[in-house]
Amino acid sequence: MTKTEKAVKRITEMEEILDEARKRVHALEEALEGFEEYQDKIRELDRYYTGKDWKSDYAMDEKGELPAGLKRGVLSEDAVYDLLEQNQELLELMKGKETAPVKVYDISQEVFGCAVYPGDPSPERIVMMQKSRGAVCNLTAIKMCAHNGTHVDAPYHFIEEGKKIDEVDLTKWVGYAYVYEHEGEITAKDARKILKAAREAEAAFGDGSAIGASRRILIKGKAVLTEEGAMVFAKAKLLLFGNESQTVGPEDAPMAVHLCMLGADMTLLEGIRLSEVPEGIYLLSAAPINLGGADGAPCRAVLISC
Repeated sequence: MTKTEKAVKRITEMEEILDEARKRVHALEEALEGFEEYQDKIRELDRYYTGKDWKSDYAMDEKGELPAGLKRGVLSEDAVYDLLEQNQELLELMKGKETAPVKVYDISQEVFGCAVYPGDPSPERIVMMQKSRGAVCNLTAIKMCAHNGTHVDAPYHFIEEGKKIDEVDLTKWVGYAYVYEHEGEITAKDARKILKAAREAEAAFGDGSAIGASRRILIKGKAVLTEEGAMVFAKAKLLLFGNESQTVGPEDAPMAVHLCMLGADMTLLEGIRLSEVPEGIYLLSAAPINLGGADGAPCRAVLISC
């Protein structure tokens, strides 16, 4: 067979597959549309089968009161039951194959209008160049504290020998996390409750796809972590703890909680915004700017729905 003959044979075979595939895809589309449109009728059958009319009709048939030539498959208990079961299985299969839209939550503060811990300097925007003034481009410089707005704490923040930002494994800040809503102090009892909820939510995924969610805890609400609560989280060996406040623990006395958490090789994500985020498991990305040798760094934290 020549090269041309092989090409013609190949193209002919592929053309047949293309034509047949078009027919089958079209037929499936029509069948699915018809299946969905007919659900009202199937629900009507379900109501008949589970209601008093079916029982009455079945009883009449058993007594021989219906015409002999009447088609009566609907009075077969197994036939209707099996059909309804198959219909439900197909609906669930179709629903399971639908791709849920991914939602991304920006849980970061805008830098120049962000919250600032008392005593820390506020961020400053310095306009270096402006096109409106004849410059070749717009150019901005910034001046800010590493702990302004939404930021992370490295162990070095409170521990002299602790890891600095550039020494911390990025997986601390990137991975599955659990959002839990709480108001007020987080006591040891509260901490254990939060951990239990996170572990149960992680286990509910079943396939292990959300592994690590119970080791990254984000607290939604005006919550203050107590030293006793911090000890529970430290013992659980969390990778990360996040909160909406600009600091972990009481604002007027943050040292004890920080020492407990950071001393357990945990990282902290502070100043996040979770008001629009429902409780549950999400994929977290909160990698900080790589400030070599620093004790903390700003980050753009986002949560992605699972």
